[in-house]
Amino acid sequence: MSFILRVHPGEIREQIQRLRTWRAEWSERMRAAQRVGIALVETVRAAPGRGFQMETTAQRRGLGQIEERVELLARTLEQALERLESAFQEAAQLLREPLMSTAPGIATTAVAASFEEAYAFIRKWEGGYVDDPDDRGGPTNMGITQAAYDRYRQDHGLPLQDVRQITREEVEAIYRQYYWEASGAATLPRPLGMVHMDTAVNMGVGRAKGFLEETLKRHPENPQAAIETYLDLRLNRYLELARDPSQRKFLNGWLNRLRDLAGTATGSPEFQRAFERQVVTRLESDPAFAEHLTYVRRHWGWESPEGR
Repeated sequence: MSFILRVHPGEIREQIQRLRTWRAEWSERMRAAQRVGIALVETVRAAPGRGFQMETTAQRRGLGQIEERVELLARTLEQALERLESAFQEAAQLLREPLMSTAPGIATTAVAASFEEAYAFIRKWEGGYVDDPDDRGGPTNMGITQAAYDRYRQDHGLPLQDVRQITREEVEAIYRQYYWEASGAATLPRPLGMVHMDTAVNMGVGRAKGFLEETLKRHPENPQAAIETYLDLRLNRYLELARDPSQRKFLNGWLNRLRDLAGTATGSPEFQRAFERQVVTRLESDPAFAEHLTYVRRHWGWESPEGR
């Protein structure tokens, strides 16, 4: 049995607007109650009795804490509503746009790439605080460099601080503004947008734009060929960097990430396997990468004849 899910964006937006109105009213009522409570406390504090003053001071402090919690909950609700609205709009777009099969082994759609999808992949590969002296990006936390964090704080009129203190909200905002939007990934179809976004994060927006320009120049109307070319350009850059002995220790990690990206972005195990074959061939052609070839064969399942 099959069915078609019909989503009306207008109804969704109406419900979300109602929730936002309720949020504002609820927050204001809590503030009004807090103001009345503080006024009563202040009035009674004028009465003699040190013990009573101490007790009412504690009550006032408690009211202040309630206000802070209400405001935090209200902000969290507002953020959740915004994400919910965005998710519904993307779902409605997915339902409106027909799937188009462009080539065997990979399916693409006319739907724009999703920030949430790209960000989920990036979170998978970007961990906590790292300060490797051989990492040319310098200290990073959740994939955000100290330089990028400084820029964000300056742009928002905030004092500079160590990237170790960055919040998850700031991380998401930086990825969205300085990588997703700045790189142009937000304007690309999937899966190209996801590949481009991850490249901007991993290699910088400038280099990612260069890869995209070259890719679209070669394959302006062939989505599968475009993805293959983009990944190949990134692979070439990794191998170029790994010729520096100080950078070679990062190569296995770079290749693992690129392999995962090939499969996750396209949703095609066949495409990922074809890309693995390309990586193995490239490593086989250069004795300098013999150690990495051994690693790839062992961990990607290319040791046996069946793997090939």
